[in-house]
Amino acid sequence: MIGIADSGSTKTEWCFLNEAGEEKRVLTAGLNPYMRSKEEIRDCLEKDLYPFIDNAKVKYLFFYGSGCALSEKKLELYLELQDFFRHADINVESDLQGAAIALCGNHPGMVAILGTGAAACWFDGERIEQKVPSLGFVLGDEGSGARIGAHFLADYLRGGMPEALQAEFAPLCPLPLHEIIDTVYHGQDTGRFLGEMAAFASGRYQNEYVREVLADEFGRFFQKQVSPYGATALSKGLNILGSTAFYAQSILKETARQNGIEIRHILKSPMDGLVAYFKPQVEDLLRKSCFEED
Repeated sequence: MIGIADSGSTKTEWCFLNEAGEEKRVLTAGLNPYMRSKEEIRDCLEKDLYPFIDNAKVKYLFFYGSGCALSEKKLELYLELQDFFRHADINVESDLQGAAIALCGNHPGMVAILGTGAAACWFDGERIEQKVPSLGFVLGDEGSGARIGAHFLADYLRGGMPEALQAEFAPLCPLPLHEIIDTVYHGQDTGRFLGEMAAFASGRYQNEYVREVLADEFGRFFQKQVSPYGATALSKGLNILGSTAFYAQSILKETARQNGIEIRHILKSPMDGLVAYFKPQVEDLLRKSCFEED
């Protein structure tokens, strides 16, 4: 069988395909190598994935993940995957590469991710070109769930959130101020912590304050991470993947228009697109694997 993985900072979605095209999907924790130690990655594979899949039968693994753009961190994750999938030909690429394949197949276009994190690139139909690094939620990640959550949290703590919404936000943040500061600046899962705060927008997209926060963050995303690619790249429209974009797409599209950007497609998750891309290749890949073993 072959394996496909889409890994973010909070979760990893796995899909395993056999020669008949039958699917087995498994959900585990995110495996971002910037946020997970080698031991944590190993534990996740052995405790959360192994009970559901025979790793010895996996002949190819196509892994697309956040934190996998730079070679050093990509190598760390690759070695753990190689140790677990001992009989597999493993390919580790960035989550942007996975998003590009899911959204565009083998056609060129502008691609972006707006989930817990945020990033954008130009896809030539085969490889991505990322001129503007996303930088993570501390220095960048404009428009991401983590940045939106941080915006809500800061307004709540400083009294800048409308009084009518403060009581509704309070259950998301039951900690005293010093514990919140410690979690944000020293916690191991800060991106996820702040991303969960962004869920406050759900069901409140018509609220003026919520719309202003989202429009402000999305506007920064378009200005900082998308517009620098220029009119030629943007002439083909922008394709976006991620839960933050999917659920707030009315505000996202409106903000895009204000920035002179046309959005072509928005997907919540890349897995269906990745499966559609790889499923026609399964038979040939597995036949090649059997030939090489012989």
